[in-house]
Amino acid sequence: MLIDLKTDKLAHQDLGQMQMYVNYYDRYIKEDFENPTIGILLCEEKNDALVELTLPSNANIYASAYQLYLPDKNLLQKKLKEWIEEFEENENL
Repeated sequence: MLIDLKTDKLAHQDLGQMQMYVNYYDRYIKEDFENPTIGILLCEEKNDALVELTLPSNANIYASAYQLYLPDKNLLQKKLKEWIEEFEENENL
């Protein structure tokens, strides 16, 4: 999993950059037995339409707006499990 923290609004360049990171990692670093790499972009402001138009429908990249404080550890673990389950469900389609 690759995570990128942006300190301003999400831009299409950020999504393209993450796609490049994910592709590089999958091609040159990831082992054959590992699942495809997931990229997570955390940004101050997210634009759903921009994400929808920039990424292919089967992209393993997720963007989300962050808050100025971190939620508690249990909530973070719960969200990570949800994202993994969503990814696994989409992988089986």
